[in-house]
Amino acid sequence: MKGRPIDDTEFQVLLRTVTEVVGEQAAESWTYVLRGLWESALRIEELMHVSWDKPGTIRPVWTDGQHPVLDIPADMQKNGTHETIPALPGFEQLLLETPVENRSGWIFNPQSLQGKLGRRVRHQRPTSEWVGRVISKIGKAAGIIVVEGDEATGKPQKFVSAHDLRRSCSKRLRYAGVPPLVISRVMRHSSWETTQKHYAASDVQMDGDIIWEILGDAKSEPSK
Repeated sequence: MKGRPIDDTEFQVLLRTVTEVVGEQAAESWTYVLRGLWESALRIEELMHVSWDKPGTIRPVWTDGQHPVLDIPADMQKNGTHETIPALPGFEQLLLETPVENRSGWIFNPQSLQGKLGRRVRHQRPTSEWVGRVISKIGKAAGIIVVEGDEATGKPQKFVSAHDLRRSCSKRLRYAGVPPLVISRVMRHSSWETTQKHYAASDVQMDGDIIWEILGDAKSEPSK
């Protein structure tokens, strides 16, 4: 694996490090981006293309009497197909923090870091690649290592990145007992094997917890 999921304690450390890297003025907008990645299972380039109302972007959709969904156009998909997936509850709650009257345009707008340097803030929207690099800087400043270095091979340490937050969301779904096929649907993988291999490696104790929760009280009577 190129990284690993992080736990809630590590995520809180990551959030507390945001201001150190981006400055107080921009911290709230960057914290919102990190929370979006944590709750959505989206890739960074996808999260940066989530909007309330822009055509051709990923958009949350609410329909009376139904669960919210994310509408993902073909241009935003690796497989080039239009798809609608369930919006995760935590992601919906994050979106609902925005008042109704402010729900237009891009949803995630990380601010320029120029304010931290005492320079005039640029208003051009940053690229997904640049946002990913800044998140990696936050991960490094937080000291959260997701891959240990190897002196023998010269392999460097890797600190938490945007994609590790996608991994983390997948793992939390698995730990919550969400069925594998549903997780694969949310992650938009062709099979559970892909999800399991790269995002939700099996944990024998977790599997044991699920088995005992389902079957533990259904023990057969001992034979006489």
